[in-house]
Amino acid sequence: MIKLGIIGLGHMGGYHANVSTNLTGAHLTAVADPSEKNLTKVKGTHIIKTHDYKEWIDTVDGVIIAVPTGMHHAIASDCIRRGKHVLLEKPLTNNIADAHALVNLAKEHNTALHVGHIERFNAAIQELKKVIHEPLLIECHRMGPFVARVAGDSVILDLMIHDIDLILNIVSSPIIALAAQGSKVHSASCDIANVQMKFANGTVATIVSSRASQIKKRTMAIHQKNEYLHLDFTTQDISIHRHASSSIQIGSDQLKYRQEGSVEHVFVYKDNPLKLEIEHFVKSIQSGAALVNPEQDVRALEITFEIERLLGLR
Repeated sequence: MIKLGIIGLGHMGGYHANVSTNLTGAHLTAVADPSEKNLTKVKGTHIIKTHDYKEWIDTVDGVIIAVPTGMHHAIASDCIRRGKHVLLEKPLTNNIADAHALVNLAKEHNTALHVGHIERFNAAIQELKKVIHEPLLIECHRMGPFVARVAGDSVILDLMIHDIDLILNIVSSPIIALAAQGSKVHSASCDIANVQMKFANGTVATIVSSRASQIKKRTMAIHQKNEYLHLDFTTQDISIHRHASSSIQIGSDQLKYRQEGSVEHVFVYKDNPLKLEIEHFVKSIQSGAALVNPEQDVRALEITFEIERLLGLR
């Protein structure tokens, strides 16, 4: 049985704690957070609760780190040097040098270093990848109301990085052109952004991210030669639209368009992506396989930082 500890019990750390109390092959042993209020949210008489993770770090096999981004490198480095496996909430770090340093440190100590790209474990993404072939255009929308706790990161590092990571995984081709527009609304950083990518194989991708919207939306649309694929991350629903015919009817006082086609709804076995992410981390510890995936994790971070540079944020 793998013993897990959680460092940081804020928004995401709280979710991790809830999920980690009911895992296969692992159990939550200890948690740490400077806030007494956050500590009281974690239920369980046998769970060690402290303000400092160093009081229990030697009793666990792996840790989930869900602290502010600026603290990622220092805490993750300390845990890895102690021989602990690490699941680090995204983004990996807030600069590329620290990202490479963490990856190299994990390899040196033969410990897991997983990054919390939760959408990779969305069951709908796994099904979508089965029907993707030669995408022409990919459109991603990720938006919601502003939340003060993320004001320290730009919307690129906070939200858009999810879609950047997924697109890089879907399109196996180098980016040959990158453009970005953005603006501030609620924070000193960027809160609305629109990014366009062009890949060497001809695929075009556009990503819209906003934390100044009145609705919460997480969608991806993929245009292929004879199909239009639509994924809703929130409901984990996928639909495939195929065009059949279209016509125009001209009346005495109006112009009507008629389009016919078919819509296929793909069956998705729905499960909690966060639970699947943690279980993947646990299985990696148990088997010693896929401990570090630096190419995908670091590449997504590099593109994220490049976009921030285009927007004048770096």
